[in-house]
Amino acid sequence: MSSRNAKPWSITARLTLLYVVSASVILLSIGWYLHQTLAETLAQDNRQFLLKEIQLLRTVLQEQPPNLERLADEQSEGIDLPAGRYYSRILNENGRNLIETPGLPTAMPFPLIDKTTVRKIADGRTFMLMTAQSKTTPQQTIQIALDVSNEAELLAKYRRNLIGALFFGLLFSTLAAVFVARRGLSPIAEMTRHIEGISAAQLNERLDPATAPKELSNLVSAFNAMVLRLAKSFAQLNQFSADLAHELRTPINNLMGATEVALSRPRNADEYREILESNLEEYGRLSRTVEILLFLAKAENTGIPLRTVRLDGRAELEAACSYHEAMAEEKGVRLVCDGQGFLYADAQLFKRVLSNLLLNAIQHTPNGGKIRLSVDSPCDGSASVSVQDTGCGIAAECLPKLFDRFYRVDPARSAEGTGLGLAIVKSIMELHGGSVVIDSEPGQGAVVTLHFPAK
Repeated sequence: MSSRNAKPWSITARLTLLYVVSASVILLSIGWYLHQTLAETLAQDNRQFLLKEIQLLRTVLQEQPPNLERLADEQSEGIDLPAGRYYSRILNENGRNLIETPGLPTAMPFPLIDKTTVRKIADGRTFMLMTAQSKTTPQQTIQIALDVSNEAELLAKYRRNLIGALFFGLLFSTLAAVFVARRGLSPIAEMTRHIEGISAAQLNERLDPATAPKELSNLVSAFNAMVLRLAKSFAQLNQFSADLAHELRTPINNLMGATEVALSRPRNADEYREILESNLEEYGRLSRTVEILLFLAKAENTGIPLRTVRLDGRAELEAACSYHEAMAEEKGVRLVCDGQGFLYADAQLFKRVLSNLLLNAIQHTPNGGKIRLSVDSPCDGSASVSVQDTGCGIAAECLPKLFDRFYRVDPARSAEGTGLGLAIVKSIMELHGGSVVIDSEPGQGAVVTLHFPAK
């Protein structure tokens, strides 16, 4: 099985492993330090003892002539020691043995002059060996061997005890780590049980940040914010589904009614043509509604790639007015453009925004009214575009709902549009990172202001 398909470790397992590794490093470090301290202390004591004996033997050798009997006495006095036994050997300038302690192991590998070493011989005993020279002329060589087998056994026993302590310490650390990890993660388990009880019908449930540990408070707040967004999205989805069913039901009922009337009796070609033309209008309305809904879904869920360019705001406003001039003249509405400035936007989407706003303004502006389009570009690189009409205005309680899908201030005018124009405007402005604001009072018209950010 590849590592890509391997199941990741649980947090409890990871915390346990980290805890055990940390405890292992700490216990090993402490054990190694104590062992080295004890070994170094014993070795230092042994070296001091050997140096003291060498100094004593040098003093005896400096006597003229050398007193071999006293030398033998000094060697025999230190044979039995609490820590073990020691042996010494005196060699003349030719390397011949002058005198040595009885029982000195043969073929003892003594080190070079003024060196100290520890050797283990064939019979299993361990010795600390030291070699020095006398202060006499000619010089003799002094060799001393201290039996440190008891100390070596003491260190070996100490190491075994440390290994046992390390084993039981790691065992206890593992059990303690599992307990601590599970105890520490119990708030997460409690949160999980609470979250599992939340369903689409219980989106009003929230986690209490006050009861969560400090490390999880941000997670709890983020989860509550997510549930709030989901609740809002579900409410919008339910409302959208109801509105969509209502919007589609009207043209479908019209199509079904017209078709039933056409099939109720035989008709001539002109009558069938008239019915088909009426049906075609309804099909067009359905097609436009579906197209707009697909655009909104893509803009809000997957995003639409923008081809942002630098646009001449005044030129774009004049082009939009020229395109809708015929419709405005038919209703007796005058279109006016003013202001100068540049903005950064997707050209096609900006044209669509202006077209939707102009269509709404023309539709709600009475005969003889005026629609004013203006652009302003401050020094910071941002831009503002406004569309102001002299229509009937909008009540304050209706303003927050204007960007909702299928919402109409006057339901009696449902046949004049889909109720999605301002929703498209809002989505396009959000794609650009901008905003749209509507100010209006009844009887004084409305002003729609678009804010485009700097590049």
